[in-house]
Amino acid sequence: MEWIKFVLKSIIIILLQVTLFDRLQIQGWGYPMVYIILLLNLPIQLPRWVEILIGATVGVVIDVCNNSIGVHMATCTAISFVRPILLKHAIIDVERIKGEINSRSIGRAEYIKCAVILTLAHHFMVFTLEAWSLQNWWLLILQTIFSSIITLIIVLGYDMLK
Repeated sequence: MEWIKFVLKSIIIILLQVTLFDRLQIQGWGYPMVYIILLLNLPIQLPRWVEILIGATVGVVIDVCNNSIGVHMATCTAISFVRPILLKHAIIDVERIKGEINSRSIGRAEYIKCAVILTLAHHFMVFTLEAWSLQNWWLLILQTIFSSIITLIIVLGYDMLK
């Protein structure tokens, strides 16, 4: 039953990303990528290969909808690979967590720390792969920062509403 809720939530979030947030640009610098919520909130007890498969699937769907060639798949797969390592170092008492990751299960400060690190890494990887160059690295940094701030406002707002 839990996986049905996850699939429905994933479909809604991906539809919102593709129909609304992909069209939303703030001064040409900020691009909200709220589908990262799906990767942030995965249950901690999932096997690692399932987590990576979910990340790759989410990335492929976003790539197909955005007509980008593997950018989001590579990024989401990398984030799904790194997430368990980050959670082990960021959360003091990992064993007590039974459900999905959110501010109620791990604490607001730890959730914000994990969300900030994963969002910055995700956005930097997306913009770097799209540019395929570090020649204008300051533009990549600015895009990463502005987009991460916008995405984090939406992600943390979503978490507070839950």
